Amino acid sequence: MAGLHETWQQAEVSRRLDMLSGFIAMCAAKDDHARRRLAQLIADAEAALAASPPDLSAASKILEELVGWADTEWADHPYRPVEERPDEADRQTRDYAKDLRPTALSAGVRDEMGRIELSLEVRFLDLCRQPELDGRIRQDIFYLAGRAAMAVDLGHLEAAEREIRRMEQVGTVEPGESRCV
Repeated sequence: MAGLHETWQQAEVSRRLDMLSGFIAMCAAKDDHARRRLAQLIADAEAALAASPPDLSAASKILEELVGWADTEWADHPYRPVEERPDEADRQTRDYAKDLRPTALSAGVRDEMGRIELSLEVRFLDLCRQPELDGRIRQDIFYLAGRAAMAVDLGHLEAAEREIRRMEQVGTVEPGESRCV
């Protein structure tokens, strides 16, 4: 599933383009020349991303141009978007990537990914509801759930299932026992 890496990159560029273009549109609302420039840049970026295969290099260059424009014109603006923390950026990118999956994956693969995601969520929530688990075990469960979610996002379904099994094993260990898996 090599296409998922490209899908993730496309989603990341799309997310950043959306955020920055919205900010620039707000700032340039009264400047006809700036609005036309922004509209052309966004049209070019959307065309690059809609190409088959998507031209991530061209879209990334347009994103860099928008970043430079915003840095030059509105660096001190109180509403200028800042790069999110990595976890928040990944959460937002993941939402964008899910929207792109239908074009990158077959229905069977999407169904399998959905099954694994649902299994992960159900098992994770079940483990989180166990009051007898200590803080270290909960931390391990969160960590392994994150690894499983990343594996699904990257299309490594076997690795995701392996991490889910590890998470379940960690969640069944009594406090004080070895958690080596």
